[in-house]
Amino acid sequence: MAERTISDVMLKAPKTLPADVTVSDARRALGSSSVEILLLVDGDRFRGAVTAIPDDAAPEEKALRYRDPSAPSATENTPVPEALALLDQRAHGRIVVLDGDRLAGLVCLTADGERFCGTPGAMS
Repeated sequence: MAERTISDVMLKAPKTLPADVTVSDARRALGSSSVEILLLVDGDRFRGAVTAIPDDAAPEEKALRYRDPSAPSATENTPVPEALALLDQRAHGRIVVLDGDRLAGLVCLTADGERFCGTPGAMS
């Protein structure tokens, strides 16, 4: 049996926000208990991931200013074990999946770390 890749476990249509979203709207989105990362796009072009916004950020500023350059990313062909290694130091359990500069999907672990979001069964 071939080793599973990210394409086998990723969310193929993750929720996104436009790249020009304001800090105010981004804060509201991050306030949801299920949201750990904001994926900012311009069409299907990935522009950045936001995981936190400083308290002193002005509400009308563009949230893209606070993109997280250390947010893990991989391609659809990345083996699952390699992808999981990217998450070792990440509290939010998310990996941005890219195809060049195009957002292809999102790898998301459930809160208990036992399963991938949107896929049945345990990780293997």
